[in-house]
Amino acid sequence: MQIAKLWILIITACCIQFAAQAQPKPGQQLPVAERVSRTLERLKPELNLNAQQVKDMTPVYRTFYTDMDKLRSNGQQPTTEERTKLIDKRDSKLKTILQATQFAKLKALEEEVQRKIVY
Repeated sequence: MQIAKLWILIITACCIQFAAQAQPKPGQQLPVAERVSRTLERLKPELNLNAQQVKDMTPVYRTFYTDMDKLRSNGQQPTTEERTKLIDKRDSKLKTILQATQFAKLKALEEEVQRKIVY
């Protein structure tokens, strides 16, 4: 009986260790593919996206996050001008994929997130 409890304790400790290693360390970004997936999963119900829109938006967000990572590669945050340029480039592509009401709602959601970060 004691051996069984010991094994359960060891297995539990190993599972906790693996789970802790799977989480990104503070300051580390998730891989681009994971960020794209999470972004689209959050936006899909909010914007009522159809499957084609999700498919079309995937490379747009992949490029956006990859370019943003390139700007951060020197260890510094991108300037406001650099960030705005990437956002404008992304938005111009999204406007061709989304309906006007969906795009407006996307911008409202982004603004809401920015307010939460600032305050």
